[in-house]
Amino acid sequence: MGTGNREKDYVLQELEKQYPPKVKAMYEAVLELFASGRELGTLKVSEITAKAGIGKGTAYEYFSTKEEMIIGAIRYEASKHIAIIAELIEKGQSFQEIIFQGLDMLEATTKKYNGFALLEKILSDRTITGKGLLAGLEKQKEGCAFAKSMTVKLLELAADRGLVQERNVYKVWSAILSQFAVYAFFLAHREFMMEVDQEEARQSVYKNIIKLFF
Repeated sequence: MGTGNREKDYVLQELEKQYPPKVKAMYEAVLELFASGRELGTLKVSEITAKAGIGKGTAYEYFSTKEEMIIGAIRYEASKHIAIIAELIEKGQSFQEIIFQGLDMLEATTKKYNGFALLEKILSDRTITGKGLLAGLEKQKEGCAFAKSMTVKLLELAADRGLVQERNVYKVWSAILSQFAVYAFFLAHREFMMEVDQEEARQSVYKNIIKLFF
């Protein structure tokens, strides 16, 4: 599985240019704390900076609030995956290879964050922190424009290979997301789906996406 480490190496190099080292260290610290099972409401700036190996005061040189830092960390994590897909598109990888690379990343993220645990934490947090986080995420809608742009490119790629008849970007995006959501559920609840092995489930995702396109 996977398309190798070249694309991932490229992405890491680009992220190094985009984020100052201290900001990147804080983002990585936030993500590590999430992965360890920490709750949003109990996460402290001092804890994040300590894990990042920098002083607490440094955080406020870059961020106004803890929520802003957490939002940045979530976007940073997402940007790594988006950049990989964008690079694959630019390098002319096949539609099928790109879908399976996406599944590879979903598997890695599911393993790192214990299934849907990270999403569940964000959605279920009822503290001021949780409300502040969701309010902050609401301001980041500009990222949707880039997601739409990538969907258009994926659609063009699939059309060039004669895989699709559908031309509606929303329908294409929803088809991909719906099947990835199904696969995420499969990964999180493998114990209830023992009759289906992982490779079979991966192949089903791709086949179902293609079916939805016609």
